Amino acid sequence: METVNVVVEKTNTGYSAYIPDVPGVVSVGETFNELRTNVQEALVLYLETSLEFGDKIPAVLSGDYNVAFKFDIQTFMEWLSKIMSQKGLSDIAGMNESLISQYANGVKNPGPKQLKRMEKALHRFADDLHAISF
Repeated sequence: METVNVVVEKTNTGYSAYIPDVPGVVSVGETFNELRTNVQEALVLYLETSLEFGDKIPAVLSGDYNVAFKFDIQTFMEWLSKIMSQKGLSDIAGMNESLISQYANGVKNPGPKQLKRMEKALHRFADDLHAISF
């Protein structure tokens, strides 16, 4: 299965996104949820239009694919702040809350190891949430 990487950027009114491997597919949304839905719709429309006009479809879209959203750290932290505190992220990642705050405010930029540490912690947290039932 291929992965379609969607680059997410913060705008004055919400979020915008583009797909480097699929030129011309862009989208916007006031919220990340809206953006995610709009990206999926843009991909479907792109595929339908490409098939209709006989255009070549990029390899990443030629079979089954999943969509991965790529954030810069400040955009991610701004989005995350609506659903989780910086303290919460520092707890699940085992990182200093002050350092997380500096990343969120653009005072410091995390290195690759710190980014991977945060990413793994968030994925573990998502797995934990997925395992919960009511």
